[in-house]
Amino acid sequence: MLKGQTSVTKEDLLQWIENYRWMVETIEEARQPVAKADINSYIGAKTAMYGIEATLPKASGGTSDPVYSEVQRRVYSLNYRIKEYEQKISEVHCVYR
Repeated sequence: MLKGQTSVTKEDLLQWIENYRWMVETIEEARQPVAKADINSYIGAKTAMYGIEATLPKASGGTSDPVYSEVQRRVYSLNYRIKEYEQKISEVHCVYR
């Protein structure tokens, strides 16, 4: 066995073959929202440059946006699952080639 490879048992491989179609569909479904999420699409709070608002004290520290944090967490978990499913699918492809 080469470095970086994992051993796949016969039972695991049979389970992956059984779930092949489901994993492919899950990857396609998971990639759609990931492709739409863009790091630059997030628009934070604006700072007033003119008028009475410009003289008011500014908030210190960073922005705390729980919705944006949750989106980032979900995008990361989707990427992890996509990579895991792609690895399993590639193992199935190697067996049938």
